[in-house]
Amino acid sequence: MLQLKDIRGLNIEVSSKCIGHCPFCSRWQKVRQYKDQIITFSEFKLLPESFLKQLHIITFAGNFGDLCSNPELLDMAKHVKNINGRIRLGGDTNGSAQDEDWWKALGEMFPDGCMIFSLDGLENTHSLHRKGTNFKKIISNIQSFTDSGGIAHWKFIAFEHNEHQIKTAEAMAKDTGCSRFFVISSRDYNEQLRRPKTFDFQMKRDIFLSYGQKYKKRKRHAICKPLNNGSIYIAADGTVHPCCFAHCMYITEHNPLFLYIVPLIEKYHGEINFKTKSLQGIVEGPYFKEVLYQSQTNDYCTIKCNKYKKEVRKKLVLYDTYFSK
Repeated sequence: MLQLKDIRGLNIEVSSKCIGHCPFCSRWQKVRQYKDQIITFSEFKLLPESFLKQLHIITFAGNFGDLCSNPELLDMAKHVKNINGRIRLGGDTNGSAQDEDWWKALGEMFPDGCMIFSLDGLENTHSLHRKGTNFKKIISNIQSFTDSGGIAHWKFIAFEHNEHQIKTAEAMAKDTGCSRFFVISSRDYNEQLRRPKTFDFQMKRDIFLSYGQKYKKRKRHAICKPLNNGSIYIAADGTVHPCCFAHCMYITEHNPLFLYIVPLIEKYHGEINFKTKSLQGIVEGPYFKEVLYQSQTNDYCTIKCNKYKKEVRKKLVLYDTYFSK
């Protein structure tokens, strides 16, 4: 039986807002209403201190929003660090909101964690995919973040229009104080945003599928995240889930293999919000129990969560380099 004391990792979507308009984002796949909202600092403090003390890592990343669209994130990071000085903080951002002072202060909270900044090209190509974001501002924000001791990684999604800029972007990443520069493929391509020609790769969904089928042939069960690595997901609306996939599926219904999760969330929706209910009661309650049980034999869960997960993640990276300091 899963208990709250078993949880060591938290992935939390502190905002469902984003200034970007990336064409393949899940924001454009919604079939259910999910309005722009944030988790306020006062709401964040509803998370029990005993829970925050036991965590090894908190990742500020979500399905639909960007962490920098929540102006109170800095207060949350300070709050967590004051309670648990050993915790590592992580995040994934377009880095195009807030000012340099904000990012400088946030960098002080990330000396041993990692903030992933997404920049897909240089100034003349970046916004072809990351629509609505400002390349120069992001570079300044990264510099402020790393100058104050924050660990930053530059994530570069490769397209035909930017693949020739990878080496220049790599050098810029090093100059701005990033610790890592890595290239991945897009989740999709179209006539405007074409597949790069430099790399020979499988699409992300195909890689997951091939490993999932390999795992299923051995008649193995899926390894659900709370049981495998002791992590849970909190969405910006306050609902608590075993993983980000569950909440994304509820809002988008993007994969018929995972549709069992939708009626479960509908059934328990009023009982799984940490803003109004006990976090312990949610994690140890019927929603989590039913998901953990059904996930074992569900095809989508088997594809996404199995013992090959680390191998899959390695295959998703097309180019990778770390910089020594």
